Amino acid sequence: MKKIIRLSLLLVAVALSMKLTGCAAIHSHDEMSGQSFAMEAAPMVSRSLQMSKMRNDLGEQERKLIKRSWLIVGVKNLAVAQSNAKTIVEQQAGYIQHSNDEQGKSFSLSIRVPQNHYLPTLKQLRSVGKVVSENEDVQDVTTEFIDNQARLDNLYKLRNRIRLLLGQADRIEDILKIERELNRTQSEIDHLEGRMKYLKGQVDYASIEFSAEKQKTYGPLGYFFMGIWWGIEKLFVWDS
Repeated sequence: MKKIIRLSLLLVAVALSMKLTGCAAIHSHDEMSGQSFAMEAAPMVSRSLQMSKMRNDLGEQERKLIKRSWLIVGVKNLAVAQSNAKTIVEQQAGYIQHSNDEQGKSFSLSIRVPQNHYLPTLKQLRSVGKVVSENEDVQDVTTEFIDNQARLDNLYKLRNRIRLLLGQADRIEDILKIERELNRTQSEIDHLEGRMKYLKGQVDYASIEFSAEKQKTYGPLGYFFMGIWWGIEKLFVWDS
């Protein structure tokens, strides 16, 4: 009887800590709604101090940046340009994730390169042809990375405590209840581990969407009429 009472008290303590700490959980970009189990059964003050220290360390460590670029160039020979682009990617220790080729018109390459090779790769790809357009997007995921790691650390501790309770339970009803909480906690751990793996992959390897379009080749008459058009345009527009 005493063992049952003790087990019940332990379950109540875990449930109470879950409810309290759940309110203080840090929400990441894609946090699952309706979180029902605690991140940690430690006092909220200790958790707050832990998170505060981790966030203060942001300026002391390398930031986690996801870098993406979109580069379009005009070229005279698509086959040569594609060969040159692939050689550049290979020399920069990158790889081509996806490619698309419109025969005689254009081609595109989805490129992944180590982040420390990102700028040199872009510089060399620009030299493949004449730059038509270029855009860049940089996303700072440092805070999300740290918050998710803190939540994972707390979930690992909580999982260990639930397993300890499971080993002490001797009633079928108690065992089933604890196993449900264990499965729920493990599910959130799997979710966060997947997110962290994705973020790490995006940070470690930058993305470059490279496209090349075949430039038009004008004959003698083409250049002649282009010159006439340029002269007419200047009669009406001096500064454009």
